Amino acid sequence: MAVSDIGRRLPVVADGPTDARAARSGVDESDLGYEHPLYKTMLAVPGLSVATGSLDQLLEWGMRNSLWVFPMATSCCGIELMAAAASRVDLDRMGTIVRATPRQSDVMVIAGTITVKMAPRVKALWDQMPEPKWAIAMGSCAISGDFYRNLYSVVPGIDTIIPVDVYIPGCPPNPEALMHGLLRLQEKIKARRHGKPVAAEPNPTLLDITRPSIGRFVDPSRDPALNEQQITSALEASSLDGSDEPKDGEAEPTIAEYEPVSIPGAQERAPELEAILAELGVTELPKDGAPIVAADRHYELARRLRAAGYRQLVYVVATHFAAKAGKAPSPERFEVAYALRTVGKGSRLAAWRVQLEPGQSVTSLVGVFAGADWQEREQFDLVGVRFDGHPDLRRIMLPETWEGHPLRKDFPADKACPPWR
Repeated sequence: MAVSDIGRRLPVVADGPTDARAARSGVDESDLGYEHPLYKTMLAVPGLSVATGSLDQLLEWGMRNSLWVFPMATSCCGIELMAAAASRVDLDRMGTIVRATPRQSDVMVIAGTITVKMAPRVKALWDQMPEPKWAIAMGSCAISGDFYRNLYSVVPGIDTIIPVDVYIPGCPPNPEALMHGLLRLQEKIKARRHGKPVAAEPNPTLLDITRPSIGRFVDPSRDPALNEQQITSALEASSLDGSDEPKDGEAEPTIAEYEPVSIPGAQERAPELEAILAELGVTELPKDGAPIVAADRHYELARRLRAAGYRQLVYVVATHFAAKAGKAPSPERFEVAYALRTVGKGSRLAAWRVQLEPGQSVTSLVGVFAGADWQEREQFDLVGVRFDGHPDLRRIMLPETWEGHPLRKDFPADKACPPWR
């Protein structure tokens, strides 16, 4: 049996009754003997028991000098993690290599912001890593959420999901800082193997001041039931969100072909937007904004602009306007802004708006511009505007279980989303 296989079965000495790992596994490993058959045989043979001390040192040395990293890079800190593995820093000289699977990794490096949608995936991957395993929170976002700490979609620190062994502060920390963190982790592994305490006593005052909406693993007040809720949510994450692949017996969504409209002179010169709007009955052309087109006419406008040479869909952006009272009252409404552009030399831009009442929908442009697919899904997800005729109108950025639409004016920016924030 290889030394690496033996080393992965080494028991880890617990830090005490509040040790996060013991709490997670439900087993106090401090009282467990070494159960590997080779180790037990050596203890049973007279004289060989003396060699077990040297074997422990060898295995501990091999463990801390062959840390295999599973990269959980979600944002800008991931670039620094990649640079650390490149030739200038070369983490491989420490025996640290990056693996693409959690089942062959010792250390998970969380480098970047973790969102509510990503959190159950991180938890599921962490649970697939074999023991002993360690976690490094790289960068301010992974440590506490930083700038986005109170944002509706961001987890306030990865230590509310998994136990963290080393924190590397910075925004972002450089590759040398990551190497320094790995060195500190090596020291911690060595100390734990020799039975020395390495976990600092929690500071109740500091924990209270910096307490996130979800309890950290080191927080004594963390509800044990929260662990089970997060595990259950992680196991159900993929099934709840569905898949981009069609289910068995279900046909793939199709995109309708647009019907080109014949416009005289379109081949030589694309007509101006005002001319097409006039033909559709739109006469008000504000100088300080895009014209407003009726919801039942905007699809025809998009088709005719496409036939006139406007072949690039620039954006689909929805905005929510809350009801206002007072001297200038206004009802609640939604606006969906569209922009198209011609391709090539002398490119021109055509923009318009569609105003909607609460509950009113607008026709999807997927049948004219394939790029409207994900843009309309995004506006449905974040603002709540429905697009009639969209082949696959479902959330794209938030979990399917998310309640509400976060870019509406009446949505609280720091809304809780248990069990992740």
